[in-house]
Amino acid sequence: MTPIRRRSGDQHLHRKSERYRQQVARKIGAYHRYVQLGCIAQGLLLHLAFNFRAEVWRSFRGWLRTMKPNREPSEMVVAYALRSNLLDFLAVAPEDDELKIILTSYADPDRMPDWNVAA
Repeated sequence: MTPIRRRSGDQHLHRKSERYRQQVARKIGAYHRYVQLGCIAQGLLLHLAFNFRAEVWRSFRGWLRTMKPNREPSEMVVAYALRSNLLDFLAVAPEDDELKIILTSYADPDRMPDWNVAA
């Protein structure tokens, strides 16, 4: 795509080629999908926080100064609980479990040194 300066206004896409317009539409579509996936992920974290409060607090392996286990955990606490139990899940999940297959196919073992032990 043609670089443009900030606040330079419209690109006048009607003057560009059809291929260029398709590329712009593809780029905007990628932005929309990224935001939508972020909203879905946050919604899932909220669902887990509200409906599985006790399990989340049991799985949370950290300490917070403002920790209140009798209240719903934050999205951060849910994310940490999920992250800390990932290797445990992989260790006990059957080999034909679909989520395990997806996670192991996309995992980067260099970023997770204990990955090979669990998988």
